[in-house]
Amino acid sequence: VDERRSTQQASFGVTRATSRADLLQATLAYSDGRGYFSDPYKVLDVRPRARRQTTLLLRWNHHVEDWSTTLRTSYRAYVDSFGIQAHTIGLEWVAPLGRDFKIVPAMRLYTQTAADFYSEARYDPVRGEPFPVGYDPANPPRYITQDQRLSSFGAITLSLGFAYTLEREWTLDGKIEAYEQRGRWAWDGDGSTGLAPFRARSLQVGLTRRF
Repeated sequence: VDERRSTQQASFGVTRATSRADLLQATLAYSDGRGYFSDPYKVLDVRPRARRQTTLLLRWNHHVEDWSTTLRTSYRAYVDSFGIQAHTIGLEWVAPLGRDFKIVPAMRLYTQTAADFYSEARYDPVRGEPFPVGYDPANPPRYITQDQRLSSFGAITLSLGFAYTLEREWTLDGKIEAYEQRGRWAWDGDGSTGLAPFRARSLQVGLTRRF
């Protein structure tokens, strides 16, 4: 109630074809947000009223003419004023099966450090629920959160997509994806504890018409 937040974003990108089979792309993005960032639906969640985010995205697409396939690779580096540093590596392989059908297996690896004010939770036998380690109600910290999205973790995404050309103007495509994240998968070896593994499955179907 009576809280606001405004965010300004800017990005700059360069794309260059270095050969008939290679496409390189670099994008730098910056975001400056001011206002209310706390989660009103979480207990003990007080966050800074400003968040600055910087992202660098690098892509390389390479086409193998002998196999008529394309390899798409990407690397994303992220840092923000909350203290989070993240890295993402993506791989996709576009493989045709016949003239009108393609499959796209893909993998994405992700890791991030925890926010500076993220607090681990332990089961408290007195309160009967998880509670921040070392939290003193008489002298609370200035900022604190137990949001698992701001914790330290690693994640793996595996997917299999397809694209089928129905006719010249119409294309049917879809993808099935499996995602899982765990604290101990953080690449720095110091992932957050006390959080259950998070898993998600998704199915996407699309229909495209060219004009």
